Amino acid sequence: MAATPVVIADAGPLIALARIAALDLLQRLFGRVSITATVRDEILPPGDFPGAAALQTALKAGWLCCRNLAPGAWRPLNPGVDAGEASAIALALQEPDALLLMDDRTGRAEAKRQGIALVGTAAVIGMAKLRGLIPAARPILEQFMSVGYFISREVIEAVLADIGE
Repeated sequence: MAATPVVIADAGPLIALARIAALDLLQRLFGRVSITATVRDEILPPGDFPGAAALQTALKAGWLCCRNLAPGAWRPLNPGVDAGEASAIALALQEPDALLLMDDRTGRAEAKRQGIALVGTAAVIGMAKLRGLIPAARPILEQFMSVGYFISREVIEAVLADIGE
């Protein structure tokens, strides 16, 4: 059996899952998820917001862990890749066989150019359904829109088709 990859997350999927009270799916699927200090600062800005308590609890519990980047870490060529995405990609490049959780199209394109394995938030929900962690994926996928997190209809339908829902 293959070893569980190091899972590294960008801010968007963490915020989206926290907003719909589904952040625990990451722990149940992967055990541990790594982030960078830049991503941590993006997911926990000053003030109170939906999902903040779940994110803080995950960090305190240690299954969501902040990792340091190596000195002189990789930098993106595309200026459209934000600092959090760039740091997550740089951390993924430090880990052989890392799995990167990222939804942003520009960041995903940059990660693909680097040969990094990717999964998006919708795919995480599909994985949770296939592993029996949730009874159905469609209601959860549609819940993202109600909290202001956009996942395209095409992506949602592709994930649902892949899991036979």
